[in-house]
Amino acid sequence: MTINTTPAPATGESVPDAEGRGTVLRVTTVHLLDGETLALHLFEAYAHHPEDGDPLPDEVTAATVMEVLAKQAALCAEGWHESANEPTQQAWDQVWPWAKAHVARLFPDLTWNVEEGHRTLNVPQGSAA
Repeated sequence: MTINTTPAPATGESVPDAEGRGTVLRVTTVHLLDGETLALHLFEAYAHHPEDGDPLPDEVTAATVMEVLAKQAALCAEGWHESANEPTQQAWDQVWPWAKAHVARLFPDLTWNVEEGHRTLNVPQGSAA
């Protein structure tokens, strides 16, 4: 089974802007994510915490993961793509196992690594997922 190979259908509806500035288009899309891809999104959101001296949260909820995905999707939809420095090997070694553990705990039924070799971000050289 492969995923992420066909653009998902999107629906749109005109809605009032939450701040009363007029009408905006609310777009709803569907994305199919395996466990590894979901963990990579979580990793991406927290990769720079250790480098910035911020601790990783002890507990991550499904709502937190959905907020991460929503923020990343909204930034992309608005044309914003962050170009932060790539994470260091040390960040990868610390944050990647943390992200995988939280995804496995929150979504234990997800298939892992459906698309071998598919990556949503560059990982440090020599790292094995």
